[in-house]
Amino acid sequence: MRKTLLGIAALTALGTALALAAPARFEAKSFMTVDGRVQPAFAWCDAPDRIIAVTQPANADSNQSQLVKLRQVLKRPAPNTDAFDYVAEYLLGPSEGAAGSMYTALLLPGRTQNFGAASQYFIRRSNVENVQDPAYRMSRVNEVRTPEGSFRCRYVPQAVLMGVTSKRTVIIWDNGKTITYATRNFDGTPGIYVTGGQKGHSLEGGTAYEFSTKDGFLYRVVVDSYGPGTGFTVNVLRNGTVKGRESFLAYTVSTPVKN
Repeated sequence: MRKTLLGIAALTALGTALALAAPARFEAKSFMTVDGRVQPAFAWCDAPDRIIAVTQPANADSNQSQLVKLRQVLKRPAPNTDAFDYVAEYLLGPSEGAAGSMYTALLLPGRTQNFGAASQYFIRRSNVENVQDPAYRMSRVNEVRTPEGSFRCRYVPQAVLMGVTSKRTVIIWDNGKTITYATRNFDGTPGIYVTGGQKGHSLEGGTAYEFSTKDGFLYRVVVDSYGPGTGFTVNVLRNGTVKGRESFLAYTVSTPVKN
């Protein structure tokens, strides 16, 4: 009996050790603003000159094409022109794998087009660099092709949060010891890089990241990891005075998978 108990204890200890040694897995959820409200995004792209975001279809598991909305926002509209920001309807899917990528077709309603990798317009995602592999906290969107052209997308594999406002890309890293904040400004001016941040709960019920600088600035990012209900903003304060507030056009947040 004692040997049996010792055996069970040994197996339990071994299982615990293996569980602790196994790398953490992550899940990434994306959201976007369209028609004045926030909703889940199928994918979004931080391209060099624009933001492209596509809504999640009603039935994400369907192999049939489904109606979605695609929003494009130019980062640097031409001077003396209206900002380039419009929404169009597309049929999304189905998806087809090819050479390490997953191609999901974009079809303009009412037009004839082949689906799959041969589609004229599509979203191309990586079959390798994604959260199915514990090495990546973010899944890669490689490219989006629309009637306006083909656009490569920014990728930050180890970020816990990546989002875009109308003025900048916002990136947060959290390695369990240090939390870091960085921006990439669309107007060509230098972004910022602040480390030593703090993570907590926001008054709205979501997650709040705060980053302080020696010259009195406080950058506060509020985001909801599970949905858009509690807000998704970047707030800039200096010596307690609000200097700016920007809402995300699209964002992805990565969280550990709960066992």
